[in-house]
Amino acid sequence: MDLLYQVLPFTAFMSLLQARSDAMAPSKHPDIVEGMVNNGIYLNGDQGGTFLYFGNYRNSCISDPMLCGPEGITFSFFWKNQEVDSRFSIASGGKVMSNGFSVYTNPNGGYVEFYTRGNSRRWQAKIQLPGPFWTHIVFTWTLKDGLSVYINGTFSVNDPKGNFSKNYGDPFPDLVIGTGNVQSSRRPYATGAFDEFVIWERALSPEEINLYYRAAAGLSVTATPLPYVVPSTTRPAQSLSQETTPESEHPFSLSYLTEVIYPSQNPMHRFVVPNVTLPVKTVHSQMAKNFTQTFLKNVEEILNSTGIGPDQTEDETAPLVSELIETVDKVIGHLMNNLEVRAKTPTTIQGKSHVADYSLMKIPQNCSLNTYRFPTQGKNYISVPGEALNMQSQTTIVGLFYHTMHNYYKEISPLKTRINEASDFKEHKIQVASFLISLKVEPSPALSFNLSKEPLIKIVLTHQLSKDQQMQAVNKSNKVNLYCAFLDYSSKEGIWSNEGCVRSGGNLSYSVCLCNHLTNFAILMQVVPMELSKAHQVALSTISYIGCSISIFCLAITLVTFAILSSVSTIRNQRYHIHANLSFAILVAQILLLISFRFEPATLPCKVMAVLLHFFFLSAFAWMLVEGLHLYSMVVKVFGSEGSKHFYYYSIGWGSPLLICVVSVTSALSSYGEEGNCWLSLKNGAIWAFVAPALFVIMVNIGILIAVTRIISRISAENYKVHGDANAVKLTAKAVAVLLPILGISWIFGVLAINDQSLLFQYMFAVFNSLQGFFIFLFHCLLNSEVRAAFKHKTKVWTLTSSSIRNINVKPFNSDVMNGPRGGVIPTKMNTWDKSTNSANRMDLSAV
Repeated sequence: MDLLYQVLPFTAFMSLLQARSDAMAPSKHPDIVEGMVNNGIYLNGDQGGTFLYFGNYRNSCISDPMLCGPEGITFSFFWKNQEVDSRFSIASGGKVMSNGFSVYTNPNGGYVEFYTRGNSRRWQAKIQLPGPFWTHIVFTWTLKDGLSVYINGTFSVNDPKGNFSKNYGDPFPDLVIGTGNVQSSRRPYATGAFDEFVIWERALSPEEINLYYRAAAGLSVTATPLPYVVPSTTRPAQSLSQETTPESEHPFSLSYLTEVIYPSQNPMHRFVVPNVTLPVKTVHSQMAKNFTQTFLKNVEEILNSTGIGPDQTEDETAPLVSELIETVDKVIGHLMNNLEVRAKTPTTIQGKSHVADYSLMKIPQNCSLNTYRFPTQGKNYISVPGEALNMQSQTTIVGLFYHTMHNYYKEISPLKTRINEASDFKEHKIQVASFLISLKVEPSPALSFNLSKEPLIKIVLTHQLSKDQQMQAVNKSNKVNLYCAFLDYSSKEGIWSNEGCVRSGGNLSYSVCLCNHLTNFAILMQVVPMELSKAHQVALSTISYIGCSISIFCLAITLVTFAILSSVSTIRNQRYHIHANLSFAILVAQILLLISFRFEPATLPCKVMAVLLHFFFLSAFAWMLVEGLHLYSMVVKVFGSEGSKHFYYYSIGWGSPLLICVVSVTSALSSYGEEGNCWLSLKNGAIWAFVAPALFVIMVNIGILIAVTRIISRISAENYKVHGDANAVKLTAKAVAVLLPILGISWIFGVLAINDQSLLFQYMFAVFNSLQGFFIFLFHCLLNSEVRAAFKHKTKVWTLTSSSIRNINVKPFNSDVMNGPRGGVIPTKMNTWDKSTNSANRMDLSAV
């Protein structure tokens, strides 16, 4: 007899939810009463509004009988009614607006109805409601024979033809027990107990129904029992097939894995470990494997259909997944306790699923077993030393290697763990950085209490890090704490703990753990940014304040000097225009920086200050780039006229920073002045609107500095050959020192400040960059021969003017580069390289 039946793949585990504000507290579970075969579930519709929800069955035989084919369908369940007016007891599809079926009552009596709106038909059978005792109800339906109802294995009533019904769609494909199936208003609710709910995807014969009832009720059975078929997901009957096995003598039901929900909330709002007694019966190995595969498939459906994902918070997902893991461990462990044992050889069940790989073993008494490892292959495993195993009695081993559970633990609060080391950094979240692996051995192995002595459990797990996690881990400015941890259910809630475990080896790619107990394990990672001590913070702040103050003063003097001397021809050239613009950008940026320290983050003044700082620091870098390009055009490759380059320089110096800031402010205004200071956010990538242009300028100017240095060195060497000048190295070093401030090369220390010697480079960065304005004043104003000569000339003019000596002919001052030295007059500028024998390209080295 090739009978195909299906146990519903229940898409959740007993989640008690609440229907009304006066319903019972969510923390309570529905009362469990003794069932006919397993323990039934009692639904109190008057106190709590609970009901059973089995999932969505759109486009299936369950929600649309027309999809069942000519074989039809059979529904079977035990029902103990606790009230006269039972209302809805079971339904798939709405009573008015859907295909499907329902069992309900109204003032006229109890009814079983089938609806096929596609052909506008309804079949209805009136039944006598059961009393407060277990009653077995079966109803079958086929398009040919209509609806038939059986009570306690005996035919009761039928409706072979049905009648006309209005044509509606299929908006309510859920399968529920204890209420109606209109999601927006699921009420009223039935009060009673239900058990052993099974669906066959064909209509059973009366003999088969009687046979199943007697077998399920524990009565004497003279006929051949129903063959066992592997449970599978719901789909049209014609697409299902399964061979019968000799071991499959009884249906193995998942009916104790059900779900109770609030009608007003997400059906998968939370999971609760089933508070029921699992069936105690001997299970054959093939049945156990089939059950395990189906069970893990159901777990996969839970994870796929509940909406658990990255959009939900850790507080929402972690408890659910922790309870689900505990449920899986308990159910599989219970299954192994009832697995049939062979006389002399171990029974082993192994398999894979999307949720987990599993290995189940039951070993007879006095069998020898060396070190046990699970999984037997791969880089991730857990091993138990042979000397710790007690083989004097029957031993069961359950190993589970979860594939995706670690993805649901991304931001664990250290205060919600039992890891003392992690709680020291309570502001930094913890994340699971490896797969979860679970091993259970009964009786428990004899392990050393001391973690420094053998025997101990060894766990090796490779780290599964996202791209962001890898970047955090390799960042040398972060400290990475790795913990060997497990989910501790001693307080009835899975809490991560590292008690009894120690990390004995590994690196950022894997970890080796030693533990003195068995459960489910994983590697937890906590990234802690290394912070400076208070003394270093004060020292760096002091250096920055003093350096910026000195630079501001010096830059102001520089700008005033350039303005006063602007009438002198040597100061009126393009190079000093660039110096003046660079000085102005740095001056304003450093003034704004000192002012910004007085504003509170996340305020409008702080946000405005952050935008201004972004613009002026970008402008400073843009003018450093102009300094480099102008130097390149003067020394390396002469191109363009003064006038033609003037427009491009100002476009680069002020235009490009303005463009970048406009784009950045338009796309990410919320990233300005929000996190601890009046600057760009470091978390969402907005900081790259400054870092990327700055790095580009630094790299270009380093290349220009190298090219210029090579030319200066070559010319110095040639001068040594011609004039015997031995100061070539000294002159080259001096030229580099003069160029560094205006090219911004010292900002490279900011990049180097993230390596192992970060403290040293932080001090170097603070000194050189806060004093950048001072160095510009020193090398390009105070010690610059052209500026000094121009100042002397300007002073002479002022002196002559104030003395009203009008009869002295004072010629306009020009650079010696323009007029050349006059006889008997000491030149105002020494340019050793300008007229060298190798100056065919007419290179102007006055810039250096």
